Amino acid sequence: MILVMTMFLSGVFVVLLLLSKLIDRKPSLLLSAFFLAHMMIAFNELSLYGLQFRFEVLEGSPNLIFAGSLAYCLDAVVLYFFTRAVVFKDFSFKLRDSLHLLPLIIYATYLTATYFRLDPETKFQVVLLWELHNSIHYIATESLINIARFIYFLSSLFLINKYHEKHKESRSNLAGVDLNWLRLLLIGFLMIMSLEVVLNVIKLINISSEIAISVLIALGVSIYYFTFGLITILLFYSAIKSTSFKPIMMSEEFNAAEPREIKYSYIQNIESYMDEEKPYLNPDITIEELARDLEMSVNDLSVTLNRHFQLNFFEFINQYRVREAKTLLLSKANTTITDLFYEAGFNTKSVFYSAFKKSEGVTPSQYRAMNKANLSA
Repeated sequence: MILVMTMFLSGVFVVLLLLSKLIDRKPSLLLSAFFLAHMMIAFNELSLYGLQFRFEVLEGSPNLIFAGSLAYCLDAVVLYFFTRAVVFKDFSFKLRDSLHLLPLIIYATYLTATYFRLDPETKFQVVLLWELHNSIHYIATESLINIARFIYFLSSLFLINKYHEKHKESRSNLAGVDLNWLRLLLIGFLMIMSLEVVLNVIKLINISSEIAISVLIALGVSIYYFTFGLITILLFYSAIKSTSFKPIMMSEEFNAAEPREIKYSYIQNIESYMDEEKPYLNPDITIEELARDLEMSVNDLSVTLNRHFQLNFFEFINQYRVREAKTLLLSKANTTITDLFYEAGFNTKSVFYSAFKKSEGVTPSQYRAMNKANLSA
């Protein structure tokens, strides 16, 4: 039932994504391809393990058995490209990207040699007796595919972390660039891939030393349920969150490692401007805006912040906001902390508490209480 629900829901999601205008066209198509891949995967699992369904498929067309397994070479690849399309606004497919289809081509060649080239009667016997599915070479191939999927999901996770760090170089407010939901989902898929690899290992052991079938069933069904839950969450959050993404250019780089001369006049100008004009009180200030006000290039400002102050733009701005918050905490003793962090330029409570605790080693409320006690003494 969970496999049928996965197929149905994935199909509905594909239609909704193609009709919806919430997500840009390219990410929308890639996410649709991901759900189509999981429709094929669910169909493959159902045709192999759904006893009645397997006979229906065999009688209809034996070639449909194992055909759905080709999607195992696609889902992680497509999700990786979806992540790239979301992160980079100038993302486009290059000829070299076709190399990502190489595992699919190799696996399709393997299935042709071991199954698709056989006559219908032989295919019927191979499926009924589990000859291919229980062979060492098939399980080994399946394991390699799952390892490749693991690497792609891990690469997507790395890309999101890089995206988040890159925004810290240019923005002081990261509220609209949060991809934690996709990060958590990728971690979920990595956990599923780990279970898949464990299942493959158990299958290999089962060839020489029989393992209770209940163990294989329990692990397999758990994977179905986890996958169903994750793709449901993926669609829901992609529809809700995608409109708030602020993608960056693939070529957008602030080369702090470049050997530039740091001018003392830059440092003096930055410090005096920050103290006098307090631009950090603007919760949405960007490095481009600050560079324009300082009459500096973005690269010069970025290099100065990174090499002299040893901070990225996000950390640099928040450093001044914490100083402002410390003053407000003591000068406005009757004002709530929630009101104060907005006054100091912070846009979210979580970023405020995190930056304050990192800087002072205590929470804002603890800082206020400690200093009140010191003043009283």
